[in-house]
Amino acid sequence: MIQRSVIVIFLLALGLPFPVFAATDGSISGTVATAGGKPLSDAVVELYASNGQLLATTKASSTGDYQFPTVPFGDYEVRSKSPGDGEVRAPVHVNSGANTPVNITFEKKAPGKSGEIVVLGQRRSSVASSVREVGSKDIAVMPQGEDIKLPKLIATITPGVVQGPFGQTFIRGNHANIQYQIDGVQLPDSPSNTFGEAFSPRNIDHMEIITGGIPAEYGERLAAVVNIITKSGEEMPGATASISYGSYNTMTPSLEVSGSSASGSFKYYLSGNYSKTDRGLDTPQPTSETSQQQGGSEAVHDKANNDNEFFKLDWVGTNDRLSLIGFNERGYFQIPTYPKAFLPTAPFFQPGFVDNFGNTGGFNYLPAATDDDQTERNRYTQLVYKHQISGDTFFQLAPYYKGSEIKVRNDPVNDLAAKDLIPGSAPSSFSEDKKTDNYGLKGDLTTRLGPANKVKTGFQYQSSKTSGPLEVISGQGAVAASDGQPATAPMTTTSDDNGVDKGVFEAVYLQDEVTATQWLTLSLGLRYDATQFMFADQKPTDAMLQPRVGISLLLTDSTRLHLFYGKLFQPAPAENLRDTFNTLSGGAQELTPYDIKAEKDDFYEIGIDQGLPGPQVLSLTYWYKLAENMLDDAQLLNTSIAQPYNFKKGFAYGTEVSLAGQFSDRWGDFINYSYEIARGKGISGGLFAFPQGQGAPSDDYVYLDHCQINTGNAGVRYRDGGLWWTLQSTYGSGLRTGPDNSKSLPTHVTEDTTLGYGFLKSQSWLSELKVSGDVLNITDNRYPISVANGFNGSHYSAGREYFLHLSKEI
Repeated sequence: MIQRSVIVIFLLALGLPFPVFAATDGSISGTVATAGGKPLSDAVVELYASNGQLLATTKASSTGDYQFPTVPFGDYEVRSKSPGDGEVRAPVHVNSGANTPVNITFEKKAPGKSGEIVVLGQRRSSVASSVREVGSKDIAVMPQGEDIKLPKLIATITPGVVQGPFGQTFIRGNHANIQYQIDGVQLPDSPSNTFGEAFSPRNIDHMEIITGGIPAEYGERLAAVVNIITKSGEEMPGATASISYGSYNTMTPSLEVSGSSASGSFKYYLSGNYSKTDRGLDTPQPTSETSQQQGGSEAVHDKANNDNEFFKLDWVGTNDRLSLIGFNERGYFQIPTYPKAFLPTAPFFQPGFVDNFGNTGGFNYLPAATDDDQTERNRYTQLVYKHQISGDTFFQLAPYYKGSEIKVRNDPVNDLAAKDLIPGSAPSSFSEDKKTDNYGLKGDLTTRLGPANKVKTGFQYQSSKTSGPLEVISGQGAVAASDGQPATAPMTTTSDDNGVDKGVFEAVYLQDEVTATQWLTLSLGLRYDATQFMFADQKPTDAMLQPRVGISLLLTDSTRLHLFYGKLFQPAPAENLRDTFNTLSGGAQELTPYDIKAEKDDFYEIGIDQGLPGPQVLSLTYWYKLAENMLDDAQLLNTSIAQPYNFKKGFAYGTEVSLAGQFSDRWGDFINYSYEIARGKGISGGLFAFPQGQGAPSDDYVYLDHCQINTGNAGVRYRDGGLWWTLQSTYGSGLRTGPDNSKSLPTHVTEDTTLGYGFLKSQSWLSELKVSGDVLNITDNRYPISVANGFNGSHYSAGREYFLHLSKEI
């Protein structure tokens, strides 16, 4: 068995200190000189936030070099002053984990001008990554604004992202394995069958989404890394209240409070919001009993409500910073049913029926009277201590905790009623009361070995425990008499799963970013991950050493080529439902060994970014993943409970094209298109999740059900003073369905728009009042998200919706 002490041994072997740079931090460095190249050792360099607040001051060395070693990713302004030479300024964008070279030249050219600042590779990361960024000001002027759900926000602005039927986010052929970082600390996963979102975009100051070329500092969930920098307290205390109301009786009131002490050494930010709606989940019913092409507009037994509270407290000293972050989230969801007028009549619900997507037989049917619901809760706390040891060395240490609860209340009488209405059907009813506790500790250290060499190392330890009862009742459908065989009555079987599942995750990494020249940056990393699962009858382990190499080459001042190769290790969740799946899915009669393995990938990426006037950035990227034991999920009957399994082999590849930026001071835009193929073959783990003799993918390569071959999104934004208007659109060729996922659902296009106005500061009551209105899915395209696949059988997107938002500083 792999021992946890491997972390200590690895760090000692490297000769590095045990408490060990925040994943969200980058840096700025450069030189200050005259036009003739003479270093200006007396030059002062200042770093300002985008709102004009002074953040840090330094002085150039005797050789003219300067640096700001730890700068959270985002937008800044660098200013430099030199006695007798005046002052120069330039906007600068910093990427996480990357150094931004900023060279300053003083030259008296004309009255009022004293020099220039050259920012190399501006708005293009110096590391070999595919990155998309968004800030709080951008989120505020999107349709739905800060009320938008985090998965939709990510899918709206990022190439190749597809939303699943109940909150999943599929990226680059992966099944939902996304890593969220909150101020540099990885947020543990919620249980697999939750519908709510633990973190609200309302609390985001700025965010980056890394979808490829992921450096060694990141591990475990690697479909994408979502780095979130949360809001912090403003210099002047204040509060903002807002409320939204719209379609399906949806209402969302919220309150934000922030401020700081007079000295600025203590800052606080708090927020709370509540939401309710008559349509919490995407509904299962099609328009009619004869077609699954489009969904109905009615939401039946589909109410939901949610509350979310968040706080962040910062203590800032000369060389130290202490941040305490926490949130609490609770969600309630009714499980949607069919309208009373929607009856299981022939031929749509008959076992021999074949629909227009190639699916055979009936599907999961819940009568209108069915009263199933689900309650969820997430609690999270992290304490982050940052200390600057010297101008070249910095470390962070962060303990964290996340607790999740999920309770499902069932209605067995109505859940199983379909067996009497639909011949041959096998309805089910399940209840659950699960609790998951995650405890973790993360440490990171960064140091500069020279002006062109930045080394980072770190570790992470996390322990997870899941416990609580799960009960599933399956009504096996009656079989009609035929060929002299008598009819059989419906049967009911019950399975109980009340075990305690434990898992431990450990990781250490070493990463070196070398600026070989001002045009060439190398990112060299080595990571080691290990997992140990502790179930009642087994203790499976897995581990992997992962080298990762990135090359970033500035071909010109406006053209960047990036290449990446890396090994990726993606473990399965620490959850074991073999007993339930074996009993209810017709699997093996005896409890089979737990054989689910971690996915191990070879990942390749090559891309080129071209700066255009505006400024705009045009990007073209090709990526390829070769997977061993590729992970996917199988769902338990008509429930949202998912059990991972492994394809023996798998691959995914794709091409992405994107354009984003400004084409004037008032107009901004983005457009993304991706082509993706994701396939797997054979089963190497989790065969118990499939019914005996059917359901399991064949030994031939098959499409993954979360693969959408063509995906696109685009948006245009206008801002002028207090006025804004945004139009966004998404396009998809449809997720997979039919035998072996051989067919795709219909192509769909949706459009969302918002128009708003904010009154500027004045003496009237209108001061700082903002009003906006949204229209979502303008063309009322109620397309199928999934058909005859998983929980509730089918899911359809909402049609046209209208929303009104009001907010005011108080």
